[in-house]
Amino acid sequence: MIKTSCRAFFLCLVPYLLQAQFIINSPMTRSVIQRNAANRAQLTIAGKAPGTAATIEARLIPMVVGQGTPSDWTLVATVNNDQTFRGTLPALGGWYRLEIRAKSANTVVADTAVNRVGVGEVFVIAGQSNAQGGIATDVPPAIDDRVSCIDFFQRDQIDTQTFPFLFSHVSAGASIGPSNAPYLWGILGDSLTKRLNVPILFLGAAQGGSNSTEWANSAAAAPITLPYQRVSATLLYYISRLGMRAILWHQGESDSGISEQTYFNNVNSLITKSRQQLSHSRLAWLVSRASYISGATNGQVIAAQNRLSNEVADVYAGPATDGLIGPDNRVDDIHFGGQGLVRVANLWNQSLTDLFFSQSIPFTPSADTIRTDAGWQAVTSGTVFSSLQRVGYRYESSLHNFFLLVGASSPVEGRLERLDSGDFTDTSWSALTITDSSDYANPGFSDYGYLRFYAPGGVSPGRYRLSVRPVGDKGTGYQLETVLHDFRNTLFIGNEPTPPVTQQGDLVIGSNLDLPQANFAAPGSVGNFVVNVFEVAGLPTSTGNVQLTITVPVGYTLAFAPTLTSINVSGGDHNPIVVTNGQWKVSQSVGARQLTLTMNLGAFIRGGGKSSLGFSITRTTANSGSTDHITVNVKDDLAELLNNNVYVRVINSL
Repeated sequence: MIKTSCRAFFLCLVPYLLQAQFIINSPMTRSVIQRNAANRAQLTIAGKAPGTAATIEARLIPMVVGQGTPSDWTLVATVNNDQTFRGTLPALGGWYRLEIRAKSANTVVADTAVNRVGVGEVFVIAGQSNAQGGIATDVPPAIDDRVSCIDFFQRDQIDTQTFPFLFSHVSAGASIGPSNAPYLWGILGDSLTKRLNVPILFLGAAQGGSNSTEWANSAAAAPITLPYQRVSATLLYYISRLGMRAILWHQGESDSGISEQTYFNNVNSLITKSRQQLSHSRLAWLVSRASYISGATNGQVIAAQNRLSNEVADVYAGPATDGLIGPDNRVDDIHFGGQGLVRVANLWNQSLTDLFFSQSIPFTPSADTIRTDAGWQAVTSGTVFSSLQRVGYRYESSLHNFFLLVGASSPVEGRLERLDSGDFTDTSWSALTITDSSDYANPGFSDYGYLRFYAPGGVSPGRYRLSVRPVGDKGTGYQLETVLHDFRNTLFIGNEPTPPVTQQGDLVIGSNLDLPQANFAAPGSVGNFVVNVFEVAGLPTSTGNVQLTITVPVGYTLAFAPTLTSINVSGGDHNPIVVTNGQWKVSQSVGARQLTLTMNLGAFIRGGGKSSLGFSITRTTANSGSTDHITVNVKDDLAELLNNNVYVRVINSL
C-alpha cells in the first residue's frame, strides 16, 4: 500500500521557515552527480546548522518507487564551532529526496530536505550549430522529470564569474547552459532515463558556425579563447564539481576544403586538452560522423572522424547523420528540425551503447575537494512568498524584446526597473498573464505559468531589477537584480511542486513494464515485453514471498515461459534483455488473460535489486482502433489482498 507520511508533507510545505535555522548549500535541487562504474557516488553535504546542533545525519528516499535505493539515517558530519558542516553520504544511482537532520546528542533540533537530487550521467555537448541548437522552434521538452540542465545562456563571451549553480528541468524553452538550446537533447534525455533508470544532466558548450581549426587554435591559445573556452569553462567550473561521463561532439559541416589529417589533428588536440584540464587521461568522447551542408558531404571529414574513434583511446563513434536529409529532417537543408530531431536523438541513443557505458571510465571528482558555494546569484532583496516557485526571463537583445517569467501557485504581479543609465521608463506594477491564455505560444515559457511582455524595442541591454509579488500585496515584493543576457535565464528556484514521496518502510516492492512498441497492427500480432520488479527498501525480500499479477485486456492473450533467459523487447533499442523467468512459477491463470506468478522457494530479490520477467502478448479479437492497457500488480505478502501498487501500460489495436 502506498502511503505518504504527514511529516514528509510538512517538510514540502515549509522549507523557508526551516532555512532560517538550517541552511543547505550542497547538494542543489535537480543537480546530478556522476556515478562511477559501480553505480555509486559520494554526495557532498554542506551547510550551516542551528546553534544547538552537534551532528548532522542524512538519508535518501527515491522520489519515485524504483528510481533509486533508499538509505538509512547516516552520520555525515560534525558541526564546526561556526555552525558550518561538511560531509559525504554514499549513494547508488537514482533520483532522490535527501533528508537531513541536525541533532544535539540524541535529540533532533532541526530537519529539512532537498528534493530531486540525482546520481546518474553527466554529458557535455560540444561542436557547432547541430550540437548547439536554436534553429528549430518546435522543440519538445523532456517528459521525464529526471532530465536536468542549468537554465542560462552566454552568447558572445564566457564569464565564469556569472556562472550560476542552479539546476532546471530541460523544458521546451530552457537554455542548456552555458551555450546551448534544448534542441534534441530533451528527447535523448528521455531515452537515456528510460534505459538506464538514472537521471541525466546536459551542459552545453557548442558554438554555431565554428570549424575545427578555430576550435584547435582557441584551445592552444593563451589565454584560451572562443570557441574552446566554452568547453574549458564548463569543465573547470561545473565538471570539477559534478563529474561527467563523456563529451558529445557534433561538428564538421563548416570544414569545407580541409584535409583528413588536419581535421584529425584538430579534434585530437581538443581531446588531449580536455583530458589534461581534468587530469583524467581516459575522458571519453563520442564523435559524430557529420559533414552534410546544403546538399554536399565531405569524405575527408568523415574519414577523419572515423579514424578518431578507431585510433584514439577512449574515443567512441557517435551517430552518422549525413544520411538524414530532406525537409522532414532538416528545416533549411542544414539544421535538424521536426522528425529529424527525433531521428538524430535516436541515433545518439543507439551510439551510447551498453558496451560504451561498461567500457568508458567516467570522471568523478574527489568529494574532499568539491566546492560547495552557490555560484553566481542575482542580487536579491525582500522576502520569498510561499506561492513563488521560480523567476526568470527571456530576452532578445537584437529586438530589445523582454518577457518577465514567473512560476507560482497563485496570481502574481511584476515590474521591471532599470538600474543603470538608459531610457527605460515603464516601472509600473502589472498583473502577469497566465501563459497558457496569452498571445505568446513561444515554447520558451512552457514551465512558467505567468508572463509579462514588454513592448518590442522597449528594453535595451543593461542592468535591471525584476520584482514580483502576490496580487493584492502592496509591498516591494521579492526583487532580483541582474544584467540581461540573451535567451532564457532562470534566476530563482524555490518551492517547486513535488509528487508525494514514498517513505522507507511504506513500500518495499515496485514495478515497471518495458514495451516501447505497443501498437498491434492486426489479429495475430505479437509483442514481447519485460516486467521489472524492484525491491526499494534496501533489504532482501523473503524467499518465495513475492507475487505478481498481470492482466491484459479482452481481445488479447498473455504467455509466460518459465525457461526463458532472454527476450527481444518489441521496439527495444538494446535487445536481447536478460530475464529471470526461472525464478518464478505460474500459480494461477484466468482465461489466458491474467497470470499470477509467485517467486519460487529459495528465490528472492536482493536489497535494492530487481527481478526481470519476459512475457508475450498476442492480439486476438481486439477491435481495430481500440485502446486499452496492461496492468501489473505486485506485492510482497502472500496473505495480503491485491493492493494499489499498480503499473499500467497503454496498448493500441490499429
